[in-house]
Amino acid sequence: MPAYPYTGDRYLETLIPSAEKLVAAVRRDDPMHVAAMLADAEQAYGDPLAGARALVVLLAAMVPDDRAADDLLRWRSNPHEYRRLRALGVGAAEAAELASAVRPITKGTAA
Repeated sequence: MPAYPYTGDRYLETLIPSAEKLVAAVRRDDPMHVAAMLADAEQAYGDPLAGARALVVLLAAMVPDDRAADDLLRWRSNPHEYRRLRALGVGAAEAAELASAVRPITKGTAA
């Protein structure tokens, strides 16, 4: 088995956990943890731009290439409902689909 089986690169391999945590932080709308994962990338590469570029490439490699952007970002149509469903154990794709089918409740509107 190669030393760096997923990426072929020593530094990029160390960023895999940070990439996973970054995805979770974005889904939770947690800017502090987003910044922390970018800091991890900067530390690994010794430069903020190089680290961010590496993290972007790694994240792009992790995204399924057979799904359209509107499908991948569907969860953003109702992030509160998406997070509620995920907390209940619903899978990400199904939670995104279900959340997008429910209109978010906004202040001042009747149910």
